[in-house]
Amino acid sequence: FFLISTFEQSDITLAELLRAWKARWGIEVIHRLVKQNLSFGQCRYRDIQAHRNWAFLVVQAFHAVLEVRKRDPELTWRAAQHLAAQEHRKFVLTALFPGSPLLEAV
Repeated sequence: FFLISTFEQSDITLAELLRAWKARWGIEVIHRLVKQNLSFGQCRYRDIQAHRNWAFLVVQAFHAVLEVRKRDPELTWRAAQHLAAQEHRKFVLTALFPGSPLLEAV
């Protein structure tokens, strides 16, 4: 087992290095899950605010799927996604009205 690091040897202990590596791995797992299952990697906009908005929506979608899975743990991930989408579809279709401040902000 080899662990390569750019930290100076005197700056960090092996235990601290392993703890940082484990935390990084957890972040990578979550990122892969969000990217593969919630289209996080599909944002093609170049504007930073568009990326922030996309990330916010992805996190909201992830939360909605987790809530569905909490209510019914037997559901597959894909089935929970579908059910969460159906539950939130009415908000997407009815939340913006012509002339509303939300629509003009977009």
